Amino acid sequence: MRIKAEFETASAELPIDYRRKLLSYLKCAFEDYDKELFLALYGGGHAPKSFCFSTYFGPKVIISSNGITLDSKRFTMWFTTPDVLMGVHLVNALMTRRNKWYPIADCQNKLKLLSITKVQEHTITSNVVPFKILSPIVIRDHDEREGKDWYLTHEDDRFEEIWKRNLKTELKSAFGRDVISDIEALQMRPIHLKKTVVLNYDIYIPCTIGSLVLEGDRYLLEYFYKAGVGSRRSLGFGCLNVF
Repeated sequence: MRIKAEFETASAELPIDYRRKLLSYLKCAFEDYDKELFLALYGGGHAPKSFCFSTYFGPKVIISSNGITLDSKRFTMWFTTPDVLMGVHLVNALMTRRNKWYPIADCQNKLKLLSITKVQEHTITSNVVPFKILSPIVIRDHDEREGKDWYLTHEDDRFEEIWKRNLKTELKSAFGRDVISDIEALQMRPIHLKKTVVLNYDIYIPCTIGSLVLEGDRYLLEYFYKAGVGSRRSLGFGCLNVF
């Protein structure tokens, strides 16, 4: 399911670390809608969230190291999920906040949801699909023993290796043993990729933006289209669209 949500802001300025502010908004919406669901998603630990999102600020946005300036005081969030029930929960949670101002913490601004629309999805009919990256792809190499994270971009030699390793852990329980060989057979080809660095929760994370081609079994390509690619997806990373 794909969802388009249109927002208005009281002033034109947003912080550069805006994703954490939008996540706070989502948490508030889920808590207002269903406290049990909110606790299941955000009550503790690292419960996986089966959605990702991207944010579009419009063509005249000004982005600098100090913040974001919106030309129209409007922006759009795109949500996508492979889980229809989660999509329904997202719509219902957001609707609890419709036309209500939400103050943005540590920022002289507030936002309000104006409208929410279900968007028609593309049907994946090929084993080769070109994707535009709507929100930066984060590939995380986590060392459990040392408790440290390393972030890789397409410029790093182990980018695809770590992506596939993480995928095997993520998808084995969902799709079974056969998914391992299908993941190994996946191919990623750049169309136009670029490294960028994103501030998220006071950490600068190297990411990949641009466009690419993914080749593999259609069920995996459909999963990437609906669930996103990489880590930190529910924080506003890894969202894709077919073009």
